[in-house]
Amino acid sequence: MTAKADRCSVRYPLTFEVDTKEWRALRPQIRSLFETIAKQTAQRYREAHQAVDKALDDAPLQLPKPIVQDDDARAVLQLAYEVEEEIIKGDSDREETIRRVGRHIREALSDRLLTEHLSFLESIFARGDEGARELVRLLGIEDRFDGIKPLRRFMKKIEIYRQIGSFIHGPELSLSSVKIRNRSGARAERGNLWPADRREKYEFLEALADGNNVCPPFTEADLEFLVSQSSQEMLKKKTDLLIEELGFVEPNRLKANYSRLRDHLKRSKQRQSDYEHRRKLLSQLGASPDQIDYISARATFQTMKNLLKLANGKLAISDLMGGKRTIRKLLRRKGQARSQAEVSLARYLEREEGVDRRIAEAYARTRKNHSVEHLQKTVNFLKENYKRFYRAHWGFPIRDNVLRRALELGLSRNKLSKRSLATKDFVNDLRRALALEEALLVKEKEKLTAEDRRTALQPLKEVLDYETDTDTRKQLYFIYEQFCNFGLCIPKDKLKQLCLKNNRLFPSPRKVQDALEILNGAYRAIGQHGETLCILPDYIKVPESHHSTPTYMG
Repeated sequence: MTAKADRCSVRYPLTFEVDTKEWRALRPQIRSLFETIAKQTAQRYREAHQAVDKALDDAPLQLPKPIVQDDDARAVLQLAYEVEEEIIKGDSDREETIRRVGRHIREALSDRLLTEHLSFLESIFARGDEGARELVRLLGIEDRFDGIKPLRRFMKKIEIYRQIGSFIHGPELSLSSVKIRNRSGARAERGNLWPADRREKYEFLEALADGNNVCPPFTEADLEFLVSQSSQEMLKKKTDLLIEELGFVEPNRLKANYSRLRDHLKRSKQRQSDYEHRRKLLSQLGASPDQIDYISARATFQTMKNLLKLANGKLAISDLMGGKRTIRKLLRRKGQARSQAEVSLARYLEREEGVDRRIAEAYARTRKNHSVEHLQKTVNFLKENYKRFYRAHWGFPIRDNVLRRALELGLSRNKLSKRSLATKDFVNDLRRALALEEALLVKEKEKLTAEDRRTALQPLKEVLDYETDTDTRKQLYFIYEQFCNFGLCIPKDKLKQLCLKNNRLFPSPRKVQDALEILNGAYRAIGQHGETLCILPDYIKVPESHHSTPTYMG
């Protein structure tokens, strides 16, 4: 995921989907506030908070109209967020600073806007009935509170908001006074627009960072994730664990599940202990400093102790320097050469079945107790199923080279019984074997010139002519041209880069992937060998003078 996409996935606090049109007159003031605070070099969060409070005290926002209800406060906070995004878009190098300043400004504004709102309510009550009528008009509910008695009921409800210290919420005014008291009280206890629990968690994390206990420093995305996903109690619990074990807090570790974090720290501590014991043991064996550094990075302390037991304490340092695989072989064989049964199984697979030597040895090493007769039954079981499923799936007999390749894939599996292997396992082996063999066959024809390649790929061109969708046909023609120009096999990344250069045909990487899937699935014209895409032999017609092997694999 790119950094930009990662930023977009973060939901920063105090953002509201409200219209800010009526408050646009505040935009220059808020932008000036951002620039004033961002220029100051506050090294700690506490200093940054103080800078925001001082700037708002020195130059309070001149509101174009009073804060009548919570939607007005939300609009001002949303406007501050929009200004923050505009500044970041024009100056992405200072994104972290602007994000921090923006959060502190919106946090401070949420308190000051509530104070402004309560002051406005005080002025309304001071003006009596005239103030009540003005408030009804500003809220747009004149039809519901027309008359002396309705106005008095209305002002009793407004008095509840003023006493509790909460914003007026317009849709609630049609409810009873009891419900208004309960709902507005719950909002005030929660912290109105900036929840109290969020404030406490931010303060805890910022104090942790100001105490030089965080490495690397928190980003705003880190803080928002931790505040949104963890409780105050769990944050403190994980922080205490990290400081006790490491002496500092790492943001990514703080994001982890507590039990997983505890287990990981325990394993890290054990690994560090093993590392120190390894170096001590190697020093006692007489290893040089370079040998100690090399071996201690490649074997566990327990493995080395086992090796020393097997060798009665007379193991050569060079044996230890063989790395993990050599050490495991020594342990597995108990210091002895391969058993006769292991040699017999590997020899049978290599000589009689034509299996690759490394695969044969790997299979024999894990089946030392099996006899050659048992191995023959296993091979026959795999071959019969491969032949049967190939005939059922593709409609013609399997070729010897594909069968041998599929057998190698099958023998590489851990379990080879009727219960462990399903139809999809056999078909997957056959697909992979077929793709590998086809790719190897095509690679033998890579020495063709560009002109000969165009002639050889004529069958592919003729098939693409029948594509009915015009845009798809143009995309497939373009890919066909790349194979003509650069070879019958092209690295997948290179082919994608060539396609993306033509942004008219391929406006996005997804379009490239779709075209390749069409060639691979609907046409079965390309196959993948590792990270390389190759034209399959069925779509290649090589001139007689260039034949090194038959083009048709059947």
